[in-house]
Amino acid sequence: MTRANAHHEVVDVHAHILLEGVMNTCGHAGPEMGVREDGTQFFRAADYVLENVKFVNSAFSNAQMRIEQMDALGLDKQLVSPNPITYFYHQPIADALSFHQRTNDEIALTGDRHPRLLGAATLPMQSPEEACKELNRVVSELGLLCSYIGTDINGIPLSHPQFEELWAEHERLGVPVVLHPEPRTGYGGSDPFFDPWDLDIIFGFAMDEGLAVAHFLFGGILDRHPGLHVHVAHGGGFAAFQKGRLEQALERRPWGKGLLTRPFADQWAQISFDTAVHRQDALAFLVETEGPDKVLLGSNFAGWDLEDKYMEKIEALQLSASDTAKILGGNAKRIFKID
Repeated sequence: MTRANAHHEVVDVHAHILLEGVMNTCGHAGPEMGVREDGTQFFRAADYVLENVKFVNSAFSNAQMRIEQMDALGLDKQLVSPNPITYFYHQPIADALSFHQRTNDEIALTGDRHPRLLGAATLPMQSPEEACKELNRVVSELGLLCSYIGTDINGIPLSHPQFEELWAEHERLGVPVVLHPEPRTGYGGSDPFFDPWDLDIIFGFAMDEGLAVAHFLFGGILDRHPGLHVHVAHGGGFAAFQKGRLEQALERRPWGKGLLTRPFADQWAQISFDTAVHRQDALAFLVETEGPDKVLLGSNFAGWDLEDKYMEKIEALQLSASDTAKILGGNAKRIFKID
């Protein structure tokens, strides 16, 4: 593919990266990537193993190859983020903290070497206090643009009071939080509903993202922090499709009346979604429902589910030039404060 649209700056906000410098730095959890004798590539994080994705000598782990593939896809900049398999919330805090710090340092260093690659930070969420400290460090010292966290912290929802100071710190620093689940089978053990056919990452992600949005809303996080912005991967999972059901619950369930002190619409406006929904009609629904100011380009870069025909889907929406520019990069630049 040639350059997508020369007069729009295109920013991809859903782009994971694997870093050689963090391999085998989290105790027995690894992580490690390699090639088996039969040629199968793999990536291991603790007991979770992902296969048949090109990790080694690929745009996933090689920054220069990444830049070359970005050029082929017409991407000017990327918000590179840690692989959600490596959140390591279930590892001892000492190992996890060291790993998160090393990862953030490596992401920042990659950005210094390749200015088109902007950084998102990983946080040791099993310790909210350490997560706050690391958020301050990565923003003030490393210049990373946001946090990038999971939706389930060892079985504790993000609406739990123990995370309240972390949301306040995001608001104070003026940096968004990006929600992207980790695979359920990476931490939850065997599950007959989610184990077959990779359903933990196909439907499990969408379920977890929708639940996380509900917790940010009903748990009062957005209500208490009007300056906090929450960006949700994969089009927000089921959240946008079920927005009406959330509104109905607030109006009709006994606990809903008076639960929020600010209007639902104002709080919903604090949430944005990416374009990684794979079908043009699904993208059309998302843009029509949420508006072009709340949808950001996300490619799932270098993954098995790469959205490499993003421009065709966006052009098929037949939006105005200004609205197209918002989705391609303008919204990302505004929300993540990208120069």
